[in-house]
Amino acid sequence: MADWESWVGKRTVCEALLSAEPANMLAATLGREREFEIGDEMPLAYQWLYFNDVISANRLGRDGHPQKGITLPPIDLPRRMWAAGSFELHRPLVFGSHVERISTIESIVPKEGRSGSLCFVTILHEYANEGTIALSEKQTIVYREEATDSTAVARVPAPTGASQSEKWQLNEVALFRYSALTFNGHRIHYDVDYARNIEGYPGLVIHGPLEATLLCELMRANGVVPRTFAYQAKSPVCLPEAFVTNVSSTADGHELWVSGEDGGLLMSAKAS
Repeated sequence: MADWESWVGKRTVCEALLSAEPANMLAATLGREREFEIGDEMPLAYQWLYFNDVISANRLGRDGHPQKGITLPPIDLPRRMWAAGSFELHRPLVFGSHVERISTIESIVPKEGRSGSLCFVTILHEYANEGTIALSEKQTIVYREEATDSTAVARVPAPTGASQSEKWQLNEVALFRYSALTFNGHRIHYDVDYARNIEGYPGLVIHGPLEATLLCELMRANGVVPRTFAYQAKSPVCLPEAFVTNVSSTADGHELWVSGEDGGLLMSAKAS
């Protein structure tokens, strides 16, 4: 635990030029035409196409992530997943601008759950342009024990009554492209044998950040640019299962969720 605590407050800084090309590649991955040019505002969740950890291949772990102790604390639990996050938009980021991301590890919290030992690491990312923070983001990563049959958690029913929905049927190519765009080496997204035999999933796992991006895209399609957006992964979804993004809008804000083919809840979110 002492080794973990020494990481709290650790800060790193990286910079990126927000080229429009990665965003247009994501549009192509989602079956859309080229839509972004220099000077356009960058949609929410597209920041994940930039500022990624570039770590040498000889410093990666068995799961394809950087070895523990390089970018994240050396927590002695083998499985790592993106669990939740939130955004607060202060002003739009613009394609073509030079942006600095300041990342600070805010907390490291061990817990015991129904599936065994867990550890949650929360990181604050602040995206600054010309010395002013444009976007604040919190990212929570969960570390888990080795997979066993007893770690499977039944899905809870998803909400009903969406004002708008969109069905997605992704495939291996889409997952490969998104992993490449985000420089995400996690093998659960492209190595089906590893996903099944080592981490205990029934197939390739669809990226949680991709689900969150598609929820943001559902709002953008309706001309909504939220000031805040918070999401939480509830249950993984694996190929070849289709899923549906949903939004229910009221005067107070937007309730969003991702549902599976069985009607189970995969991700929940709120926007204002």
